[in-house]
Amino acid sequence: MSKASWAGAKMVPFQISYESPVIFALFQYYFKSKDFFALEQLARKAGASEDDWKQFIAYAGGFYGNMSNYHNFGAMKFVPNLNQDVFRAIIYSAHETMDQEEADNYKKWLDSFYPRFEKEIFEMEKPYTQLNFPHEGGVTGYFSSNMTPEDLELVRDFLKEQKVDVLNTRAFKMEDGSFEVTVGSIDTSASKSVEFKGK
Repeated sequence: MSKASWAGAKMVPFQISYESPVIFALFQYYFKSKDFFALEQLARKAGASEDDWKQFIAYAGGFYGNMSNYHNFGAMKFVPNLNQDVFRAIIYSAHETMDQEEADNYKKWLDSFYPRFEKEIFEMEKPYTQLNFPHEGGVTGYFSSNMTPEDLELVRDFLKEQKVDVLNTRAFKMEDGSFEVTVGSIDTSASKSVEFKGK
């Protein structure tokens, strides 16, 4: 049961916010096969205080508990209670626990991805404060940000007709005006194209 829960849980960050899957990958990379106390020492060596480390761990724990950077009750965002530079120093410090090739890959991954989502980790201005439809001033991973209220209604109607629960899907409006709906499933053989209400 726990194995199935962990496998299924990996779909959750994708449904919450666009940065959640990358934060998940970051923490997996940071903590995987590492000595927790060695990580703390490296963080302290990188300039983090004891309180900074506790705040970092509290944020990571909160993230894993919600499988995103938004509370699963109330849908409000939470952010690390420490300075951005210190947070960055802590995550970069883990390379010292790795062999040279893995350390190079880790730093390369961080250099490529971290700047792209650092703002979303710390930003507390709208629309980054709560989960909601984009047109209502929030963020969501369920629907692409270019979808209008009419598009959302169309997708809901389509899913209802197909007898698919919206909570197990993600929907994207493509450049040509068509829609792509993905369904969380291990079975990919049932993919199909359907016309619905002229779309």
